[in-house]
Amino acid sequence: MSGRVPIDQQVLYVYVALQNLKHGRPVKEIAEEIGRSRFATARMVKRARELGLVEVRATVEDPVDVDLSTRLAQRYGLRSAVVVATQSDNEVLAREAIAEVTSRIIIESVQEDDVLGFTPGRTLVVASRGITELPWADVVQLTGVGWTRLEDGVEVISNIGRAARGATHPLYAPMLLEPEESIILGHPAIQHTLRRFDHITRAFLTIGGWPEASLLAHILADKGEREAFERRGVVGELGTCLLDAEGTVVDGLEGRFIGISERQLRAIPARMAIGGGAGKEKAVRAVLLSGLADSIVTDTRSALMALE
Repeated sequence: MSGRVPIDQQVLYVYVALQNLKHGRPVKEIAEEIGRSRFATARMVKRARELGLVEVRATVEDPVDVDLSTRLAQRYGLRSAVVVATQSDNEVLAREAIAEVTSRIIIESVQEDDVLGFTPGRTLVVASRGITELPWADVVQLTGVGWTRLEDGVEVISNIGRAARGATHPLYAPMLLEPEESIILGHPAIQHTLRRFDHITRAFLTIGGWPEASLLAHILADKGEREAFERRGVVGELGTCLLDAEGTVVDGLEGRFIGISERQLRAIPARMAIGGGAGKEKAVRAVLLSGLADSIVTDTRSALMALE
């Protein structure tokens, strides 16, 4: 088909297309150089692609669905969305795929002197193990932990802290406290961490999916409290915020669910939600509707459900 276009025109079309698509020069600037109108120049770019004289290819290194990512970001007004191209029903495989991409995003996005906030979720634990060096930054744990051994629950904070080399502020407190246990919050180390919440510049939070893909939901089930929250429509959580299917924050754990508040979370300039896989589809959509996060890393299945 390109043989029907004179060779001199082919050369011009290719030159214009490469200047615009490869080198990023604006059409107006190229038009002035070649002495054509910007509309004629824009048509040359389009014609070069139609004739197969130039080829535009996606070269994203990670397994990312570019189309789904763009649609998700546009639909929910996000700063960014990254949809990892996996539809695995296996929770572990999906988590590992999301964690691998998340690890790279953290490495590429953290800036010198950031104050970083992390929740101790399983996906971030896996992601943190692949990070060995970051720009100098302080690291703060955003919620308590649900593991029996608290030192296991702060692994993500320890890993990121070593990589960032700044001050590290773990939160050695259980995720959920009974009223009579709240005295632990008066400990100076815990108070110091809680005061850092107002200084965080960039937060990374894992999404909990109710009922099976949430550690908090299991803890509440053991206490005989989960059914009451499910009757109120809770499908997931982010930070210390329980969310229903429409993204509305559900109250009931104030003073017991230890960590960053909704107000403090919304005040953070950059807030990334991370999660996907079986059992988290409704929770991902709830987080998107809530506005608690301005960017997200998720999987194909969760993204498609959110777009539907």
